[in-house]
Amino acid sequence: MMPNMMPSPNMFPKLQLARAYIVPQPYVGLLPLDEALREGSIFPNLVMPYKRKKR
Repeated sequence: MMPNMMPSPNMFPKLQLARAYIVPQPYVGLLPLDEALREGSIFPNLVMPYKRKKR
């Protein structure tokens, strides 16, 4: 790649793209391992009710 085509690191100095925030979770009422792997979280209150696409 040509060096003059690289973006300047100071082009957007105050641009914040994203910030993740998750409330600390208590270690009570954890999901069983097989369900946690299927849902993507061991904490039941982080499991989102996403709708599945019909195939």
